[in-house]
Amino acid sequence: MAHDILSVDRLKQLTNLSIETLESLLKSPDISSQQKAEIAFKILEMVGVSPENFKPSSISPSTNGFSQPIQPSPKTEPVSAPDYQSVIQKESLLLPADYVFIENFLSPEDNQKILEIALSQSDQFVGSTTTTQAVNYRQSSILYATLFPEFYNLMRNKLLQTCPEILPKLNHKPFNVSQVEMQLTAHNDGCFYKIHNDSGSEKTYTRVITYVYYFHQEPKQFSGGELRLYETELKAGSAISHNNYKTIEPRNNSIVFFDSRCKHEVMPVCCPSRQFEDGRFTLNGWLRREEN
Repeated sequence: MAHDILSVDRLKQLTNLSIETLESLLKSPDISSQQKAEIAFKILEMVGVSPENFKPSSISPSTNGFSQPIQPSPKTEPVSAPDYQSVIQKESLLLPADYVFIENFLSPEDNQKILEIALSQSDQFVGSTTTTQAVNYRQSSILYATLFPEFYNLMRNKLLQTCPEILPKLNHKPFNVSQVEMQLTAHNDGCFYKIHNDSGSEKTYTRVITYVYYFHQEPKQFSGGELRLYETELKAGSAISHNNYKTIEPRNNSIVFFDSRCKHEVMPVCCPSRQFEDGRFTLNGWLRREEN
């Protein structure tokens, strides 16, 4: 028998080890069946067994037409845009609660325009959900970007123009933006969004940067609704929030950018009038990278 062929006993040991590893990941709701299988195959490859004949087909790459290269400022040492399987690692990765905050992001005219869009289409908002369909985890209403296509394009272009500035500050390498996701979200009295991250599932793993643009009527008629951004540990397919966090107050015509892997939450909103027009509004979404 050739030297590089494993013995039957050794192969059984490796197979058992892979199965045990896979079983340990089954508890994570953020890992799909396909990714779990690929993780096990990767372990076999690391120890010298080739699973080429058994590896499941990869996810088809995105064909979205929003691709645009983004370059960071020079003299930075950013990290790579995260790969979904890269969260499965031997040692944990600690993400600080870093963010980029920009005031007066849009012109006063555009800031007023998006408020008018929200108020004029109040009957088109629908209840929000989560990718896991969790109950009592999120309370808000959303307006899909298909209902404001002109402003979507304006905002998309502004976001792409701003990315070269914010990427090095968030310690990210350049990446091709395959899609700019966007929705208009309304939070009124008692609304909230419990702690979560934005890239922890098969459907969302290509999200790299999260953005939240704040707007509301002046003078402000609500309180609360702060964004709480947590220091986050990534290990063995899980994102674990630490006690350290930063709080970002919603200010009219401001925007915040942060790593989509970081845990965060929206604190409860208090709006005494309970009138739709007096609430907290955001244009929020994600910059996605191309699938590998």
